[in-house]
Amino acid sequence: MNGKRQKLDDLFIETIEQNKTAMFRLAYSIVLNREDAEDVVSESILKAYRHLSELKNSRKMKAWLFQIIANESKTCLRKRKRVELTEDFSAFPTEEYVPESSFDLLEFVYHLNDGFKEVILLYYFESFRVKEIAQILAVSEGTVKSRLSRARQELKKALEDAQ
Repeated sequence: MNGKRQKLDDLFIETIEQNKTAMFRLAYSIVLNREDAEDVVSESILKAYRHLSELKNSRKMKAWLFQIIANESKTCLRKRKRVELTEDFSAFPTEEYVPESSFDLLEFVYHLNDGFKEVILLYYFESFRVKEIAQILAVSEGTVKSRLSRARQELKKALEDAQ
C-alpha cells in the first residue's frame, strides 16, 4: 500500500471514529429503527471504503460519508416499504433511541417530520453549512434554508406546548 493511500485510510478511520455517534444519529433520524440504523451505518462505511479512491477532496470526507448515510437510509426505507406485512404488529412497543449524551431537545427533534429532522441534526448537531447539507441531502440550498426555518418554528411550538 502506498503512502498516499495509507494516509487516506488513516483519515477515513479517524473520520469514522470522530463521527460514529453523529453518523448513527443521522441514520436513525431517517429510518427510526435502531437495528436498521446500525445496518445503514455499517453498509455506508463499507460502501465508502470501497469507493474511497474516488473521493476527490479528502477535506470533504465527513460530508461525503454523511451523504452516503443519507442515501443508504433512504434506500433502507424504500426496501422496508416493499415488504408486505401479513400480521398486525401494532401491539408491539416501538423502540426509540436517544443517545445518552443528548438532552431533551433531541427528543423533540426526533419527532419532527423527516426533512426537518435531517436539516436540524446536520446544521445544529453536526455543524454542517447550508451548502454542505444541500449536497448531503441532494436538495437545493433554498430548500435547506426553508426546512431549517420551518423546523425551528415547529420546535418552538413543541417546546412551548411542553411547558
